[in-house]
Amino acid sequence: MEHVLFAKQELERRKKAPVHVSSEEIWVEGREPYRTTFIVDPRIGWNNHAIRFWIRSLPPGDEEGGGWKTLGHRHTVEAVIYILEGKGHSIIDNVRHDWRAGDFICVPIFAWHRHINSGDTDVVYSACTSGPMSMGLGIAIYEDERYPEYWVYAQQSEEARRSLIPGKGAGESADKSWRNGEKEKSAWQIYAEQVEFADGEEERRRKGKVLIAGRDLVFEKTPMGRIALAVDPKRGCYVKTVSSLIAEILPREKSGAHRHVYEEINYVLAGRGYSIIEDRRYDWKAGDALSIPIFAWHQHFNTGNEPARFLVHTNRIAMENLGYAVTQQGEAAQ
Repeated sequence: MEHVLFAKQELERRKKAPVHVSSEEIWVEGREPYRTTFIVDPRIGWNNHAIRFWIRSLPPGDEEGGGWKTLGHRHTVEAVIYILEGKGHSIIDNVRHDWRAGDFICVPIFAWHRHINSGDTDVVYSACTSGPMSMGLGIAIYEDERYPEYWVYAQQSEEARRSLIPGKGAGESADKSWRNGEKEKSAWQIYAEQVEFADGEEERRRKGKVLIAGRDLVFEKTPMGRIALAVDPKRGCYVKTVSSLIAEILPREKSGAHRHVYEEINYVLAGRGYSIIEDRRYDWKAGDALSIPIFAWHQHFNTGNEPARFLVHTNRIAMENLGYAVTQQGEAAQ
C-alpha cells in the first residue's frame, strides 16, 4: 500500500518544502573565508533528491580546503562550478584551468581537483552537485588528501589513486577472447563488455569539456526565452546528471511557462522581478535562489529596468537517461 500512497504523499512534501530563499538569508552569517553556505539542500529542509546548491568564498592567494597542496579531493558526484566573483585557477586531474567571473567548471566524476584564488580580491563561486542522488543510491565516495585514513580506494595502488574509476586496477583484466564477430551478442560477450565498461568510461570522462568560458556563451531564442547553454552533453561536457545554463529576461518582459519532471534550481544573477510557481507568487532580486518543485508550472517576470539573469541548474540529463524526462510547454516567452 505504501507504493500506492507515495505519489500523493510526495505531492504534499513538495507543497510543504521551501521554494524561495533571499540573499539576506543566504549571507546571514557573512562571507567569512572558506565558509560554505548551503542554499538548496535536502539536509536543511528542501525536497530535493538529485541535486544541491551552495556558495563558498575564498580569500586572495588561498584555495578551497584550506590545506590542500597536491591532490585536493575527489568524489563520485558530478559538480558544476560557476564563478560569481574574482579570478583564479583549478587543478583538475593534474591539468590547470584558468578562470574568471562568469566561467563554468565541469569537474569530471572522481577526478582530483583544487580551486585556487590567484587574484587580489575574494573569489566567490557557486556549486551544483549530484550529491543527494549519489548518496541516495549509496554510491557516494569522497576522498580528501587531508584525511588519507578515510581513503577508500586511493591507498590501494598508484593506478587506483590516479584513476577516475573507483577501484581501478584492483581486479583482473577483461577477457577479450569473446570477440568472434557474431552478429548477435552472446551472454559471454555482453558480460565481457560490462567488465570493460569502466575503462571506456574513464576515457570518456577525460575527453569531456572542463572549462566553459562565460565570454563564449551565446544566447539563443527559445519558447522559454533567451538562454545560453553552458554545461550539457550537446556542448561537449561529459555529464550524466547535471545540466546548466544562463537564462535572460529583458526589462518588463516575461519568460515562457512550462513544467517538467526534473529538479531545477535558479540563482538570480541580476535584476529583480517575480515568479509564479503553481499559482503562488515569489518576489526575487539578485542574490536570491529558487528551487522549482518537480512538475510545477512556473514562469518568471522581470519588473525592473535592466535584464534579469538566472543561473539555472537541473538534473534533466539524468531523467533523460532514465527515460523519465517529461516537459510540457505553456505560454511562450514575450
